[in-house]
Amino acid sequence: MSIFGVKFLLLLVFASTVLNFTASAQPVVKIGMSTALSGPAKEIGQQLKAGAELHFNFYNQHKADDAATIELQVLDDSYEPHKTVTNARKLVYENKVDALFGVMGTPTSYAIKPILEHSKVPFLMPYTGAEFLQEPHTFNVFNLRTSYNKEAQDIVRYFVDEQKLKRVALLIQADEFGLTVEKSLTNALAERGFKPVVITRFRRNTDDIERALEQAQRYKIEGLAMVGTYTPLSKFINRAMEVGLETQYATVSFASSNELFARLKGKPKVLVTEVVPDPVICKGKLCDTFREAVRNSTLSHNEQVFEGYLNAYLLTTAIQQCELPIDSDCLLNALQQELEHNTVIREVFMLQPAQKKLPVYRSFFQ
Repeated sequence: MSIFGVKFLLLLVFASTVLNFTASAQPVVKIGMSTALSGPAKEIGQQLKAGAELHFNFYNQHKADDAATIELQVLDDSYEPHKTVTNARKLVYENKVDALFGVMGTPTSYAIKPILEHSKVPFLMPYTGAEFLQEPHTFNVFNLRTSYNKEAQDIVRYFVDEQKLKRVALLIQADEFGLTVEKSLTNALAERGFKPVVITRFRRNTDDIERALEQAQRYKIEGLAMVGTYTPLSKFINRAMEVGLETQYATVSFASSNELFARLKGKPKVLVTEVVPDPVICKGKLCDTFREAVRNSTLSHNEQVFEGYLNAYLLTTAIQQCELPIDSDCLLNALQQELEHNTVIREVFMLQPAQKKLPVYRSFFQ
């Protein structure tokens, strides 16, 4: 080989090394997400993931050259707690993510509490309003949805104060999710001098509701507050319509009004409390940006896609306030500051200047 050839080869090797070093030197913030991508509640998890990716992809394409790339690592847990534990261990201890994000569900979140306490990794925007996540003292959490307690209060307010119902029953998913909301519903009824006329239960990830339907018929209920996912709840309502049970229904946001309503037959009266405004009609810059992004995709304008999108938006704004590598305390403080002072996100939730608590919204099928 000639001297020129050797020099040229060395130049190529040097250039390749520089390019590889530059590529590897690009800052990356790793975000881990465990959610239901399969199983009977998969539409919720798929939509939360899609909404988050919608914004993260936009952010990565338009960020400054020296800004960190967001790497979202998503694992499927089928809404089963033991799978969430396996996923969380992999994400936290093997993949070394900077935060866990958008984990779906109360029993799944509760199952990884020891991992959160041990690792101190930030637990951001879980898809649950469980009370144990509202003000924890042993691990780090940030919520961008109101509590199930507030949703339960609104359901009972609707049934008792507005509709004047007296015979209210509960249909409860038999796990931590069901117990959490059951407690809030029972307390809200007790504040008004009532108690549930009957409490019926079914197992998570099943649609075994026949026994609950028999009990509801026997007790001649006027209102049924339901806690579960869209599959068993829609089956209960449709079967109740078939057997002539005339009652009003309500459930919290986790059920997904979009998926629940799509499965209903006839004209039952159903209320679903929501933790984000209707993305089709909400006002503000971010609402407009979301609708435009959805128009250029295959996604739909529903609350779960919107919630995932809002979660990702707020996270990227907070990350930009912190030096790299990301410090957990900085990230958590930045998220709280953005929620309290970012006019773009506050405009979406229609928050007043001094308002810190996120509101509850309503969707109706009737």
